[in-house]
Amino acid sequence: MAATYIDEALILHALTLSAITSIVNQRVYHIEAQQDAKKPYVVLNLVAPSDDSEDFLHTDHGQPLFQWTCVSDRTKTPCDAFLVAHAIKAAFRNLSGSVQGITIRYIWTTGPREIPGVGKEGEVVCIVESEVHYVGL
Repeated sequence: MAATYIDEALILHALTLSAITSIVNQRVYHIEAQQDAKKPYVVLNLVAPSDDSEDFLHTDHGQPLFQWTCVSDRTKTPCDAFLVAHAIKAAFRNLSGSVQGITIRYIWTTGPREIPGVGKEGEVVCIVESEVHYVGL
């Protein structure tokens, strides 16, 4: 089944990768995690939409910026937020080709970065940003 949205394609692709699911299982959420989400988990958010998309030769191109927020508790070192953030960066860095039915030209990634003071007490939060260059749907 092909994805309808680029966000959906990214999440579905992440859920096929054992480097990610071995840490968070299927706990990859869109926009926000469930109120009682078990840790560790990941949330994908659209940070900057692709308002700069252009029409070249009648093909839409997008390049939105996404943020993967990785959350875990501090029960081990390195913590799971750190480990899954690195797994996401490795999995999506320079990814190209067909991903869940969407043609990705390439993905530029930065991070991971630790974000102190964001999570609840005892939590660790790391982020990875992905600028996804893709051909329109």
